[in-house]
Amino acid sequence: MPPETLVKMGITPAEIGRFVQRVEQPIVVRTPGDAAIYLMKEIYTPFEVFDQEELWVLLLDTKSKITHAVMVYRGGLNTVYLRIGELFKEAVKVNAASIILSHIHPSGDPTPSHQDVRVTEDVIKAAQILGIEVLDHIVVGDGRWVSLKERGLGFK
Repeated sequence: MPPETLVKMGITPAEIGRFVQRVEQPIVVRTPGDAAIYLMKEIYTPFEVFDQEELWVLLLDTKSKITHAVMVYRGGLNTVYLRIGELFKEAVKVNAASIILSHIHPSGDPTPSHQDVRVTEDVIKAAQILGIEVLDHIVVGDGRWVSLKERGLGFK
């Protein structure tokens, strides 16, 4: 969501940093584990406070450095309604070369659902049109994570 929309929703400028964060010391992502560690240490922490799914997108430059972390949606206990176009708003705005899609399972079990796989497939199709590469979709649980790309789920 653009910052001005968040302000109209009653979210203060100080709170906006929770939704679009510029990563001051960019982290290079060489493996899914690099991204997962960043997500568990910087985004989904402490795990216990997450009682709803949140969907985040990490934006990367041409050198595979995370430049921004964007919270796109907050959903229910085990679902998030997703409008694919909104995933790419900030990526297009900052001219990101690639993205990593991620969400948290408050149950603690990071096993991807059928819906997670379907969303991944849809995101990849949209990204191809935009010329943005989807590097992975990482599901985070309590101290554990799953890379859909490593498991061959949603990536062809």
